[in-house]
Amino acid sequence: SFVNQDHLKAFCAAFGTTGTSPLIHIAGITPEASDPKVIQEFVERCDGQRQLVAADDLLETFRALNTDLTTTTDKKNAEKIDLVALGNPHLSLTECKRLAKLVKETGVSHKDPHVRIMVCLSRSIHDEAMKEGSSMRILEEFGVEFVNDTCWCMMLDPPIIPLEASATILTNSGKYAHYGPGLTKRNFRLGSMADCVKTATTGTFQ
Repeated sequence: SFVNQDHLKAFCAAFGTTGTSPLIHIAGITPEASDPKVIQEFVERCDGQRQLVAADDLLETFRALNTDLTTTTDKKNAEKIDLVALGNPHLSLTECKRLAKLVKETGVSHKDPHVRIMVCLSRSIHDEAMKEGSSMRILEEFGVEFVNDTCWCMMLDPPIIPLEASATILTNSGKYAHYGPGLTKRNFRLGSMADCVKTATTGTFQ
């Protein structure tokens, strides 16, 4: 299936943070919604309360999760990134390997010195990844910093969060892009994991 556990983890984390519903059924994906008859029953129970989500709706949501930096006085630094924040929710072993693969594909041995790239993950996954070896070696040499057994929602102040109030944090997490601005009082950008790696090499988000 194109949708894997990492996709579901990221989606459900963002859904649970931003939505008001305690449960979601995804047709053809979640186990209870795999039977077409059951899916049709779910639709009928909606009693006409249905919302079509189009590309424009997704674009509007994406824009809402990106702080409008055009209002800053220093427009030269509008796309400058101070911190790349990954692992909200915690990275899985598969994601660690994918992150290492993306780093290797850049052909850059070390990140830009003006931007930090930090990853939250559980201690058990960190230990497992260290035993596997190559992925963590690539990430450590690149300059990735690892934080175990805590969450970005608990790290609200310097030295983890950039000191400057005008600083910008890039994340690939819809969850963190939603609540991060309110907790940290910093600007936020939302991108893919590939965007995050590229930004870590240049210090800017395009």
